[in-house]
Amino acid sequence: MKKLLKAMKEKKTSYKGVSKTSTPPSQRKVAFSKTKTRKVASYAVFGVMMVSLLFNVIHFSKLQSIRNTVQASYEEMEQQVSNVQTEDILESPLLNVYTRDFVSEYINISADEEEREQRLDELERYFVSGFDVSSLEDTSEFAGSRNVTSIRLLDIKRAGQNEANVHYLVAYDIKETEEVEKEVTKEEGEGEDKKEVTETVMEEEERVTSHDIEMVIPLTTDGEGFAITGYPSLANSHMKSTIQYEPSALEGADTTSQEREVLGDFLTEFFTSYGISDETLAFMANVDRGLSHKVYQEHQIMESVKDSDNGEFVVRVNVTYRDQETSIAAIHSFHMSISEENGRFFVQSIQ
Repeated sequence: MKKLLKAMKEKKTSYKGVSKTSTPPSQRKVAFSKTKTRKVASYAVFGVMMVSLLFNVIHFSKLQSIRNTVQASYEEMEQQVSNVQTEDILESPLLNVYTRDFVSEYINISADEEEREQRLDELERYFVSGFDVSSLEDTSEFAGSRNVTSIRLLDIKRAGQNEANVHYLVAYDIKETEEVEKEVTKEEGEGEDKKEVTETVMEEEERVTSHDIEMVIPLTTDGEGFAITGYPSLANSHMKSTIQYEPSALEGADTTSQEREVLGDFLTEFFTSYGISDETLAFMANVDRGLSHKVYQEHQIMESVKDSDNGEFVVRVNVTYRDQETSIAAIHSFHMSISEENGRFFVQSIQ
């Protein structure tokens, strides 16, 4: 009996221990499912956030790339427009006006010291900032004056994106006053003692000399205005040359001696009328008017052919005219196309 009670007591104790420390199988299964669900939900939310963040990063990167591309295109367009504006202004008449005014201001030097100081102030406006215009020239030993007489543009050469060299041919006069010895005769004494005496005196005399130089002006532009970048340089162009020249032959069949003789008679009549534009000119040529005050002297046919296509005569002729006002005789060359109909000639063109 005691053993039975002891066994029942141990069983009861064992059951109580199990109820306090263990969970029934059905309850353990439910608890495990909730935990797993929470983890899955957390992972899902985290995944959605990461995917959303990734898409945002990709979208931002694409947007930034588009913005950079647009900005680069805009800057390139601005640069192209700026380059076009710069090229336009370097090829515009403004460039010639600006540099021509500078050359005039630079060449002209007054004999008056105060005006020379004003000249330096004017020249400073043409140069880039910081340029020392006082170093341009030393005029301290020049007592005369220098005056420009003509300025002719020879060339404009690009020297970079915003720079150019402008080439001028400049003519000027230099006036200087110098003392020269002169002999002066005067009378001295009275009556029988009166006599002529020659003395040597010093007198001031103005001397004028003419010169010409080629100047190259370096300048730059910001697309709106100009500024000279440095000292003008000198050049020496070889514009004159010995050239052997033979005019190209006229196309057509050579005229016969008889045709040349008949043409010669017509040309005498025509150039007489053409030189003074009289009323008969309209019946001989397709021209609005001829020359004036030119008296025909003679002509020489240099070359004449007959065009096989239209039958017109093509003539090169030298004509001597004497000017009525000056009586100067000069030779002039003409190129003519002359048609013939029923033995009558008519000038279709003359140049």
